[in-house]
Amino acid sequence: MDELVTSSRPLLIIGRGWAVYAGPLEPGRPHRHQATQLAWCEHGTLLLEGAWGAMEASGHAIGAGIPHKLSAQRPVRMVFEEPAGAPSMGLRPDVSPITTMQATHLENQLHAWLQGEPLPTAQLPAHFATPRWEGVLSWMEAGLDGTLRANDAAKAVGLSPSRFMHWFAEVSGLSFRAYVRWLRLQRAVRVLADGSTLTAAAHLAGFADSAHLTRTFIATFGVRPALLRGARIVCDDRLNPTLTADGLPLSGTP
Repeated sequence: MDELVTSSRPLLIIGRGWAVYAGPLEPGRPHRHQATQLAWCEHGTLLLEGAWGAMEASGHAIGAGIPHKLSAQRPVRMVFEEPAGAPSMGLRPDVSPITTMQATHLENQLHAWLQGEPLPTAQLPAHFATPRWEGVLSWMEAGLDGTLRANDAAKAVGLSPSRFMHWFAEVSGLSFRAYVRWLRLQRAVRVLADGSTLTAAAHLAGFADSAHLTRTFIATFGVRPALLRGARIVCDDRLNPTLTADGLPLSGTP
């Protein structure tokens, strides 16, 4: 999969509560999402703007919930993780610059991970293969074009609502609502990659309309879903790539 990063085509990999994007940025599109984020340029610099002003560096580590916008002349790499996984990333709650040396180290680790090389703790836990998990995941994926309720999911796997919510968060590392959102985004980008319209993708993924899908996509990734037309889309079952850099714990267990 390493050639995907070196290709001129944008790349989006979506997993369980995380995503990796490699490609161009739309200029000056501010957004605020509830994911922690690493962003860097393999070559060149990345401009980060927010309430603090503007910072230009090889890359930036950005905490969850911070309004910001990114600008770059060259393609960028971005790694996102939902708040449920944030403690494992070791990110500060604000923003931190990434040096050129750290960006190079991150780039090398990303290439290694895409080639299938193991990174620390980057393995799928055994509980993802249990019949109960497989059952609830199948139930959720079958109903993505409609309304998914946690109480109904609990009944589908024979648990009380309270026990289900605790079990689900423990197994997946995400809340039920956050996991459903990621599944909807996965389906939407798959449909878009197959050449469907934004309206069709929104309908098939359970969004209210194309505007709802676009808002969710921008809030998560800072780019419009239309940017992914012609991109390579990969849905991956592995855990997030546990990227680290000397002197700055960027991801993984500190």
